[in-house]
Amino acid sequence: MEERENKVKISYETLWKFIIRPPRDIYPISYLGRPYFQFRGRNYVRKDYDLISSQGYKMKCSLIEPEPYYRPSKEMPVVVYLHGNASCRLEGLRTLNILLPYNINLFIVDLPGCGLSEGEYISLGYYESYDVGIIIDFLENLPGVGKIGLWGRSMGAATTLIYAHRDKRVKAICMDSPFADFYRLAKELTKRTINLPDILISGVLGIIRRTILSKNGMDISKLNPIEKAEKTFQPAIFVHAINDQLIDKQHSMDIFDIYGGEKSLKLSEVGGHNSKRPKRIVKEIGKFFSQYLSNDDYEFKFNNNLMKISGDEDGIEEEILDMGEYFKNEEFKNKIQNNKINHNKNNISIDIDKSYDFKIGEVSKDEYINQKEEEEKKNLDEFKNILKNMNPIEMEKDNIDLNSTSDKI
Repeated sequence: MEERENKVKISYETLWKFIIRPPRDIYPISYLGRPYFQFRGRNYVRKDYDLISSQGYKMKCSLIEPEPYYRPSKEMPVVVYLHGNASCRLEGLRTLNILLPYNINLFIVDLPGCGLSEGEYISLGYYESYDVGIIIDFLENLPGVGKIGLWGRSMGAATTLIYAHRDKRVKAICMDSPFADFYRLAKELTKRTINLPDILISGVLGIIRRTILSKNGMDISKLNPIEKAEKTFQPAIFVHAINDQLIDKQHSMDIFDIYGGEKSLKLSEVGGHNSKRPKRIVKEIGKFFSQYLSNDDYEFKFNNNLMKISGDEDGIEEEILDMGEYFKNEEFKNKIQNNKINHNKNNISIDIDKSYDFKIGEVSKDEYINQKEEEEKKNLDEFKNILKNMNPIEMEKDNIDLNSTSDKI
C-alpha cells in the first residue's frame, strides 16, 4: 500500500509539473548566432536586452534589425514572437526569413521560466500576458520602432489572445495552435488516454488546481483565452495543423468563429503541433504582417514587389539564412564591408546570397524543427503514462491523499 501510494504521489507531482514546470530549453548564448550578420545585401544587428517581468523575473530578449545605413525607413515595424511552453527564443529565429524580406524586424524573448530567463514556473499565458505589455512598453520607447505585431505559437498563441484586446498598440496578430480553454484541453487529453467520466477528471483537475494555485498563484480554471476572442479586434491570422495531437484544431476553429476582428484561418494538412508550416501558409503570414504593419498602402505594395523582383514570392520558405557560420569566413566578412544596396524604390537592386546554411545552434533549421517534434511526442507519451498511473478510481479505493504531495518526494 505504501509503495503504491508513493508511486501515485510521484506521478501526481510529475503531472502538475508537466503543466507549469515542463523541461526547460537551456542553450548556450552562441546558439543565437553572431550579433552581426548579412541577409540579402543588408547588414543586420542583434541587440540583447534584459527586461523585468510582471513577477520581477529577468527576461532575456533580443531585437534583430538592420544597421542604420541599411534601414529602408526611419521607423520600421516589429513583430514580437512568443514561443511555446517548453521552448525559448531560438524558436523565433525560424521566422527571420519570413519577416526580414518584408522589412519587418523581429523581437524574441525567453518568457519567464523558459530558456535563459529567470523564474521557476510558466503559466501558459496567465502571467505571460502581462509580460507582453512590458515588452511593448519597452519597444514603444525605442527609437525607430514603428507598428507592432504579435506572433504566438501554442502557449505563445494563448498569451497573444489573452493580451491583444487590452492594447490598441498591437496592430496585427498571428496565432499558431492556440488552446481555447485549459480545462477543456486537459479533459480532451485525459479522455484520449484513459477515457474516464467527466466527474472523475474534474476531481483530479480540482486537486491539480489547488496545488498549482499554491505554487505560483495561477488559477488554471480561469485559463480560458477564448473568452477574450469576441472583444479582440486586431486583424488576425490563425494557423493550426489538422493532425495536431496535442491541441486539437477545433480549439482554433472555435476561437476563430467568434473572433471580433478581421480574420483568416489556415489549416495545415501536414505535420503536427511543432511542425514546419507549408509554403502556402508561410507566404500568407509574411504578406499578412506586411499588409497590416506597413506604414501605408504604398509601402505594402513596395514590399510585395520587392519579393517578386528578388524571386522569393514562391520560395520564401526555402531561403537559407545563417547568423553564425557565415562570419567564420574572411571572404564573407570582406563582402559585408564592401556591400552596397540601392534604396531607390524605383530602381531596386538586391544581392541574394544562398551559399550559406542557416543553423540554430549546431543544427539546421529543419533539424531543429524535427527535434521539437520529437520532444512533443516524448512529452505527450510521458503525459499519457502519468495519467494511467493517476486513475482516480484506484486513488479513491486506496484513499491516497494527493494534497500531502510536496517537492521533497
